[in-house]
Amino acid sequence: MIVLALLCSITAAGVAAAILYLAHGRPDDDRGGERAEMVRYFGVAAIAALLCGAMNVLEATGGGTAAAAGGNATNVMAAGLLWAGARRLNHRRTVGAIGIVSVGVFLLGLTFLIPLDDATVLKTAGLFAFAVLGAFECARRPFGALPGASLLVGSLALYAAYSAARLVVALTAGAASLTQPGAVSPEATALVSAGVIVAVAVGTVRVGRQLDDRPSPGTPAHDRGALRRETARLIEAHDGANATLIRLPEIHLIRTAHSARQGRLLLEAVADAVDDALPEAVTGLPSRDTVFVIAPAAIDTTAMESSVRRAFARRMFLLDYDDVPVLAFEHSCVRTVDAVSALMAPRHRRSRRGPLDGG
Repeated sequence: MIVLALLCSITAAGVAAAILYLAHGRPDDDRGGERAEMVRYFGVAAIAALLCGAMNVLEATGGGTAAAAGGNATNVMAAGLLWAGARRLNHRRTVGAIGIVSVGVFLLGLTFLIPLDDATVLKTAGLFAFAVLGAFECARRPFGALPGASLLVGSLALYAAYSAARLVVALTAGAASLTQPGAVSPEATALVSAGVIVAVAVGTVRVGRQLDDRPSPGTPAHDRGALRRETARLIEAHDGANATLIRLPEIHLIRTAHSARQGRLLLEAVADAVDDALPEAVTGLPSRDTVFVIAPAAIDTTAMESSVRRAFARRMFLLDYDDVPVLAFEHSCVRTVDAVSALMAPRHRRSRRGPLDGG
C-alpha cells in the first residue's frame, strides 16, 4: 500500500513538472519575464517532489537511511522553492534557490546523525514552516490578486494544517506514531501530498497564464530575440546578413582577478563600442562571454574590426583602463534565422577556443 501511495505521489509530481515545462515552452526560446521566473522556481520544486517520491519508494523497498535522507531533503526543498518563487514574483527580497537547497542539504546530513523517526519530525516541521510561509506569500499582492493564487493559498494552507496535525501526533504519541497506520501514516501522507501537488500545478498554470512572458531589456533572452528579428529583416531585404561574434580572450582572467561584475562591465563596453562604430548594426549579449553583432552582409569586416577596436579603446580610456584588452572577431554570413540561433547555441560557443578570425 505504501509503495502504491508513493507511486501516486511520483506520478503527480511528474505530471506537474511536465505541465509547467509545457506551459513555458522550449528552454531556448525567447520568452522570459515573470512567467519564466515562476516556471524556474515552481518547476524545480516539482522536480524535487518527483525525486522525493522516488527516494521514498526506494526507502520503502529497503533503501535504508540514505534513501530516507534524500527523501527528507528533497521534500523540504520542494516546499521551500514554492515560497522562494512566490517572494520573487512579489518583487520582495529573494531568498534564492541556493538558500533553500542549503536547508535541504543540512537536513540530508542530519538524517544520518539522529534516529529516522526524529528526522521525520524535523522534516515535518520544515514542511509546516514552508507551507505556512508559502501560503502567506501567495496571498500577498500582487501575486495574490491573480487568478489561481487562491488555489495555491488553499492547497498550501491545507498542507500546513495536515503537517501541523502530524506534528501534534508526534509530540503527544511519540515520533514512532507517524509510521503507524492511521490518518498520519506514510500512506496517507503520500496521498495528501499527491493531491496537493496536483492542486499546486493547476494553480501555478492558471497564475502563469496571467504573467508577462516578455523578457526584460538587457537580459540574454531579450537580446536573442532582437538579434533574430534583425537577422530576419536583413534576410528579407538583402537575402543575407553578417553575424559577428566578438570575444575578450582574457575575460576569464579578468573575472578571476577582479570580479564577475567587472567582466560584465567590459563586455558591455564592447557592445557600446560597436554601437559607436556601427550605428546601423544591432548588438546584443545573448550569452555570458560573447557580444553578437548583426549587420548587412555587404559590410567591410576589416574596416569594421578597426572601427570597433578604436571605439573600444576610447571606452577603456573613459573607464580609466590603462591597458586595452584584445578583441577576437568571428564573422559568418548567414542566410537563415536558424543559422544565427546555432551561433548563439551554448555548444557552438564551447567549441571555440582562443582568438578567432581577425583576432
